Order: sequence, then C-alpha cells, then structure tokens
Amino acid sequence: MAPHSGHCIADHPNSSLNYATPKDDIDDAIGSVLPSSLHRYFFFDGERIEQIVKTENRADMATAIKTLLSVEMLERGINHLDYARKQLEKELRDIGDTETKRLVSEKTGLEEEKAQKETRREAIVQDLLNQEDLKQRYSAQLRDLDKVKEIQQRRDTLQSQMEDLEQQLARSEDRLRRTISSRGYMVFLGDTITQFKELAADLRRKGELPAGIKRQFVQDLLDQEACICGAQLTSGTPNRREVETWLGKGGLQDVEEAVIKMSGEVESLERQIPEFWAEIDQEQASIENLRQRIARLQDQISGIRDQLKGNEDVNVQGIERRLEETEQAITARHREDAVLKDEIKRLEDAIAEVDKQIKAHKAKDKEQARVKRQIEAAQDAVARLNKVKHRVDLKFRAVLELKVREIFRKISFTPYLPKLTENYELRLIDPNLDGEATVAVSTGQNQILSLAFIGSVIERVRYWSKKHSTIGLDGGGFPIVMDSPFGSLDSGNRSNIAEAITTLADQLVVLVSKTQWLNEVEREMEPAVGAEYVLVYYTAKEDAELEEMERYGRSYPLVKRSPNEFTWTEVVKVER
Repeated sequence: MAPHSGHCIADHPNSSLNYATPKDDIDDAIGSVLPSSLHRYFFFDGERIEQIVKTENRADMATAIKTLLSVEMLERGINHLDYARKQLEKELRDIGDTETKRLVSEKTGLEEEKAQKETRREAIVQDLLNQEDLKQRYSAQLRDLDKVKEIQQRRDTLQSQMEDLEQQLARSEDRLRRTISSRGYMVFLGDTITQFKELAADLRRKGELPAGIKRQFVQDLLDQEACICGAQLTSGTPNRREVETWLGKGGLQDVEEAVIKMSGEVESLERQIPEFWAEIDQEQASIENLRQRIARLQDQISGIRDQLKGNEDVNVQGIERRLEETEQAITARHREDAVLKDEIKRLEDAIAEVDKQIKAHKAKDKEQARVKRQIEAAQDAVARLNKVKHRVDLKFRAVLELKVREIFRKISFTPYLPKLTENYELRLIDPNLDGEATVAVSTGQNQILSLAFIGSVIERVRYWSKKHSTIGLDGGGFPIVMDSPFGSLDSGNRSNIAEAITTLADQLVVLVSKTQWLNEVEREMEPAVGAEYVLVYYTAKEDAELEEMERYGRSYPLVKRSPNEFTWTEVVKVER
C-alpha cells in the first residue's frame, strides 16, 4: 500500500490484521478458499479498477466466469468424449471397408487442418490484445508529452467519434441486410400479382366470383332428389336435368375463399412495396452519410499523424512511428482473423458433410456397425454437453447483466445501461438511441461500471457457491479488499459508491487516504464500520513532512520519523 494511504477501515467488528511470512503460504491459503482467476475481483486497486472491464482483460474475465460456473467440468467431459470419438474413428478406419477408410481419413485430415487454423486464430487473438495494449501505451505516452498533449487529446476525441460512427454504420448495414433478407422478395412479385388480378377479374366476368350459387348446395338438392320449390328431382326427369345444369354454373366455395384471402394479402403486399423501397432508400442514405463522416474523421486523424511525424522532437517522431506500426499490425491481424474465421467455417461444413456420408455408408459387418454406433453416441453426448454449457452461459450472463444494471443505477445518475456481450465485454449503451448505441465512457463512469461488475460477480459467487459448492467456497464470508476506490471520482459519485460498496460483501476492507475518507465518504460509510485502523508510515528521510489525523478526539500520526535508517509501516487500531 502506498505511504499516503494512511487510513484503513474494516467492515466487521472482529476484523484483525495478521502477519504471515512466506509469500507462498499466503498464496496457498488464499487459493484454498478462492480460485486464482477470481482473486482480482476480491482484492483490487481502486485507482486502477476500471482496467477490469477493459477489452484486453475479457479473456481473464471469461476464465473467471468459467470457474464460477464450473463450466470447466463440462469442457473436460467434452474433451474426453471427443478424444474417445477420435479413437473409435481410428478403430473404424482399421476395420472398415475401402470407402469407410477413405471417408474417415478425409475427416481426420479436415479436423487436423481445422485444429491448426484454430490454434493460429487463438495466437492472433492474443497478439491483437497485446497490440491494443501497445497502442494504448503509445497514446498515453503522447498524452504525457507537454508539446503534443493537446494534439493527442484531439486525436483521441476524433478516434472515439469515429469508433462510435463505425458502430452506427455496422448497425445500419445490419438493418439493411435484415430488411432485404426478410422483405426483399416482395419486389419480385410484380408479374405474379398482375397474373392473380387478371385471373380474379376473369372469374368475375364469368360470374363465378362472387358465386351466385354454391355447387355444394346444388349437389345436396340432387342427393335429396327434391328441389327447394318442392318438385321431385328423380333420376332421368327433365327437372333433375335442369338442376344438374347449375352444377357447371355454381361457384366453388374453396376457390372463392382463397381468392378473397389472397386479395387481401396482395393488397397488403402492394402497400408494403413502396414502404420497403422508402426504408431501403433511407437506410442507404444513412449509410452513405455515416461513411462520409467517417472519411472526414479519417482525414483529420491522418493530418494529425502527419503533424506528429513531422514534429521536431525525436521522441514524438519515434512514438508516433511505433504507434502507426502498431495500428497497421492490428489491421493486418484483423484481416487474417477474418480469413481464418471463414476457412474454419468452410472446414466445419466439410467435416459435417463427410460425417453424413460416414453415417449413411452401410456397415459391412457387426463389428463395424458397433463402432459406428459408439461414435454416434459420443458425438450425441458432446452435442448435448455443448448445449448445456451454452444454456448455462446464456442464463448466467443474463442474470449477471441484470445485477450489474441494478448496482449501476444505484450509483450513477446517467440514463445509460451496462451491456454484457457474449465475450463478457462490458459496454455502456444509451437505450434511447436506435440499436442500443455504445456511449463514450469517462474515467469515473468506467470506475462505476467496474465496481458494479465486481459487485455482481461477488453476488453470483455467493449464490452459486451455496447452490453448487463446487469451487471451494462455503457460502459464508466473502471479504473484499479495496485500495483507494474513490480517487478519481467527483463528490456525487463518491457518495453513491461509498453507500453502495458497504453492501457488496459480507466483509469489506477499505484502504483510503485521509483526504479520500473525509466528508461524504465518511458520512456514508461510518454506520457500517466495524473496526478502524491507522497505518503509520515511519520514514528515514530527515526532511519528510510529518502528518497526523484526528479520530474520536484522539490524534493519530500518519507519517512519523523513523528512529533509525529503516522504513516501515505500523498498524494502529483506532479506539472508537
């Protein structure tokens, strides 16, 4: 803990601080209670809390979620079954006929190629995360240089605007695709609609629409051999022959009903076609407008790049050159990733097709048939486990997102809502804008977002551990240690967060400086404090400025001169 963070409070009346010697012992002790992938959500630096929900950390987040859900057990089962399936296919290849050997060998080759592509794609994804981290680092370096600070901040603003427009463009293009896919067929129905109208008009000219008399009615009279006027319609009589002539004149009821129904649908289609074109024109105009705005922003960003590359400061030139190389590498990796994604999909389709051929190929003997049944059973089990895993993930993510939103609303005054993507990337959206537009997030909002996510994860840990007891937790105490959680927040957000964090866990340890603790934080958290400590920093510097604070009428030193050449920190309990 930093020397200036001189105040410690613990939200439990029996809280105490014990000293352990070897680091391994501490890690083992914590690891026996909480999986390492979940450590960062219970022990974190408040001044860097917003890093938790950054894009580059989503892989760690996904790993923690898997641990939380015990999904790893399902994945192990899937891997074991898939391994068994491959061994059975080797056996089938050995005992099968020529065609079976060929099909199994072809499938094995396709799966090996797919595995290579997937391994390469995993490496690309990791490299992308590293490159994005480098990009952020170079941008931060430029912001720290006084000579180009304002220029870099301007570029950051332009890039943020461009990213927002690119998201709007993607949503608009998606709407256009969906509109064409779902309603585009209507524009090809012109000739068919005309033919239908001509057919209906012809039936009307013949008097068959609307039907003056129903054929079924005439047939019923003939079957009864009696007319509605009372005359007999005995077979072979002139009366019967006269009524029989109406069978050709009577309209078919089902034809009339179909024409009436189709007429309504045709009229609806004719109304929708102009609406469809108007919607298409509007979407295309929006897409063109967004592309022009993006192009203008790209020109401005390019101008800033040229300006920085031409700067007389060698440091600026070097950082800008490395930033440009990093951005080019990111673009290249994205292109390669897109190509690999398409190739993997093609291989999956090819494997599925070969699989069908293997299943359809008739087994030559009982042994071959037995192995085929075992392979199909393994494949079915894997498919079912994947469905279970997917459903667990969907359900948990939905519940987690609801909890994040609940906590976020308590802390933030903004109308925005947190959105948890399928990759566990946390974004802030404006529900009032079309397509749930992502909004730019300030440092304070990011901190609130991260805190809401941590609170939600902890609440889910508590729930799932009580229900399943599979991750080593007993559903009892869930301590959180927070260092400087209020540093970059304004007064309003400090007050809201101070109130919210007291409900996040069964036990909460907060490390704060004197200035962070005073006023609104003290007011909101004081009723929940069970024990309070002051961290006294002993400094060996002769010219160090000494500092103290007052608690409950007593004075406690925060910075004190060391009696020797050593520096250390002493934990002093506050008498309440």
